[in-house]
Amino acid sequence: MSLNHPHGDLIQSGLPGRSMDREILRLAIPAILQYLLHTVQFLIDTRMVSDASGGGDASLASLNLVSPLCWSLTTIFTVTAIGAGAVVARRTGEGSALRVSQALWTSLGLALVLGLMVTGLCVAFRDVGIAWLGQEMFEQDPQSRAQILGEASGYLTWFLLLFPLRAVVVTLESTVRGAGESLLPVAGGILANLVNIVGNAVLLYGLWGFPKMGVEGVGLATGLAPLVEVILILGVLFFRKKGRVTLRISGALKFDLHEARQILKLSLPALGAAFLFHSGFVVYQFAIFKLDAMSMAAHRAAIAIQSLAFLPAHGFQAAAASVAGRLLGAGQTEPAMRSAIRSSVLALVSIVPVFLLLFFMPEQLMSVFKLEDSTAQLAAICLVIGACEVPFLMLTETLTGSLRGAGANIPVMWITAAGSWCFRVPFAWILAYGWWGLPQMGLQGVWVATVLDWIVRSFLCVWVIRRRNWLQIKL
Repeated sequence: MSLNHPHGDLIQSGLPGRSMDREILRLAIPAILQYLLHTVQFLIDTRMVSDASGGGDASLASLNLVSPLCWSLTTIFTVTAIGAGAVVARRTGEGSALRVSQALWTSLGLALVLGLMVTGLCVAFRDVGIAWLGQEMFEQDPQSRAQILGEASGYLTWFLLLFPLRAVVVTLESTVRGAGESLLPVAGGILANLVNIVGNAVLLYGLWGFPKMGVEGVGLATGLAPLVEVILILGVLFFRKKGRVTLRISGALKFDLHEARQILKLSLPALGAAFLFHSGFVVYQFAIFKLDAMSMAAHRAAIAIQSLAFLPAHGFQAAAASVAGRLLGAGQTEPAMRSAIRSSVLALVSIVPVFLLLFFMPEQLMSVFKLEDSTAQLAAICLVIGACEVPFLMLTETLTGSLRGAGANIPVMWITAAGSWCFRVPFAWILAYGWWGLPQMGLQGVWVATVLDWIVRSFLCVWVIRRRNWLQIKL
């Protein structure tokens, strides 16, 4: 059974010229909006807790205490979903609607099982983890410390119990984008955010007869929000008869062991890359923590602004992965090579306004924060340095998307290791503290190390792309 969708013929013919550009942008722009929605959800939780009556600093501190753990767990499934998205993209390019549906259903089954396993482990060690996270906090104020740890435990309990839903929705978004669907994840994300906002308000403040649960209620609302996205997307896939992917096919709801092995084979190197990056990031952060309070505040402010550059980067990465995977599934190796190049060019062009803002208007951007003059000045300098990494970041992320769409996750893992552990981590310490006779640059040195990391990764990505071995991977 062949796929019946508007771009099927373009995929089979290799998406020539402007058609390829339109397809890349058709996928990239909604993906950027999707990642923006995830960022907005985090900001909404933070703002509503900070504004809640009786919330105060302790409530916000409890949320901040567990947020890194929640983010890390979500990242695990964001990474493992890469393998699922690559397999679905490949099957879409092959033109079999049945195999696409089976690959998607298998991906969701794996996500649910792995999500339940992670939930079980985390719930079992929750109290130990909470105690460890807060053991150095507020030792001078036992009452505040007890409140923070109690609220953090309540939030984390609901988040973990409902975490399998988040694992499923992250995988569902990746697989649907891999099949070339651009609007469904966005629609689902908007609905989930609305439910999250209403749920936060109801359970945080105890509206409409519901109990006032405080931070624990935010955890419950945030944990339940993905459910509506899952229902919306799966509902559309179940009930429509035509589209890039549909589940109204005999045999579609089958767990395929072959596809499961392929997904795991691709996901494990991606998970390894994520581990290498995050472990390096922790050591890198320690270099900042050992600096003074002004440097920490300046870094926090600068990162908040510069992180906006990651939204288009993630969007073009998702688009590049989908297009390259589908083209390779259709046996179109040369168009797949062109898609990697054209995705990168479009990504670099799109980031020009961000680069100009960061490089030429850092002081104006820092004015959105209430910082001391010296702190704002240091943050502005960091933004200028960070602007220099933006083109290399975009190039790296987009080419990485093409490689992941092809299933070439092992080269991506080694590229991540080289950039993070050979350049970012050591040079952050060397330049920040003036080791080996080099000048002591403080926070500026840490940011220079980050630029070196992305430069190295971008050149390695170009080298791997040009070798063309990634075009021959079979799934």
